[in-house]
Amino acid sequence: MSGVSRRQLLGGAAVAGAVGLFGARAVAGAEKAARIVVYDSRRAASRSFAGQFFGVQQIDLAGEHSRNWAGVRAIRRSGGMSGPVAGLTGWNDYVAARTWLEDRGLRLRSERRDATHDLIAWTMA
Repeated sequence: MSGVSRRQLLGGAAVAGAVGLFGARAVAGAEKAARIVVYDSRRAASRSFAGQFFGVQQIDLAGEHSRNWAGVRAIRRSGGMSGPVAGLTGWNDYVAARTWLEDRGLRLRSERRDATHDLIAWTMA
């Protein structure tokens, strides 16, 4: 049996449709083009969101928990892995990522709750 439910599949399709209609940057609310995308591959809507960004660093939170958030902790405001960050994650992951990123000098630019999929769309720069 697949790990993706019918509800998740339909939810991902709805987000993909919105992203296709408005563009990933509009859905993310990014003021600048994101250079880093944070998503959770366990959530269909979040996977669809990340799939709309090309040529950017992508951090999958499904693996971050086992690596003590090493990918998120490597993000900086400037230098190596840096730049505007866009994410579509669950609340707990959003709070953890936001805390790490604020400690590294990034600031919240937008935050929007997607009640349909129980996700938070956010950007930091």
